[in-house]
Amino acid sequence: MTDVLLVHDAGHSSWVWGRVWGYLTAPVEHPPRLYSRGPVGKVIAMDLPGHSSKEPVESSALTLDYLAAAVRTELQTHELTDVVIATHGMAAPIVLRAAADLERPPKRIVVFGGVIPEDGKSSLDSLPRVARTVFKAFDRFSRISRKELRLPKAALTTLYCNGMDSFDMVQIVGRFTPLPRRALLDRVFLSGADNICLVTYVPLQKDRLIPLALQHRMAARLGNVEIAPTLNACHEVMVQHPKQVADILLSYA
Repeated sequence: MTDVLLVHDAGHSSWVWGRVWGYLTAPVEHPPRLYSRGPVGKVIAMDLPGHSSKEPVESSALTLDYLAAAVRTELQTHELTDVVIATHGMAAPIVLRAAADLERPPKRIVVFGGVIPEDGKSSLDSLPRVARTVFKAFDRFSRISRKELRLPKAALTTLYCNGMDSFDMVQIVGRFTPLPRRALLDRVFLSGADNICLVTYVPLQKDRLIPLALQHRMAARLGNVEIAPTLNACHEVMVQHPKQVADILLSYA
């Protein structure tokens, strides 16, 4: 039976997968039969270090390698073996790096609107000019003020939450965590890592953080990749369309 690990984007936490988790774990039959098994095995939504109050970590420690090691630890802790890993946005390089060092590769990695940098470039440098300018401006401000890197409400509603229900948008803005500066600025080298297992890239039509054309170019940088049909969603697809996200993951179980 296939397990599923859900890995959130930078600045998010495990709660964004809540509705997707519900669809993945819901019984197939209503009312469910006693002792009946669901469509998948274990479904784990993890918190990356530094993205929740569970485990305070110095932001300087949050490198790409450190976060990738946390993904591997999560797989080992929950004994996830025949596993589909779902990820999102700027966490895609983290998951690909983690998969490259696993003794047993994942069954599949499913990337929703992911940032796939060219070899030797960082996730931040791979964003389009407008988003990159916003991130770097607030990065400079955070360094001067000696505060964590946070994005303002206007940037979140414009780049991440366009077209969302206002209730969902409030949750995204209110729960958005400081960004792991070092991980976003670390250079990414994925040569060979993208051939560890099958990768499905799901483009997002209305994503303003990573425009659709750029998503397709990024997906093409992966070796063993399947490009799925485009979803009519903004960057926060798992909150905006959780049933569609769950159905995609179930199709690979």
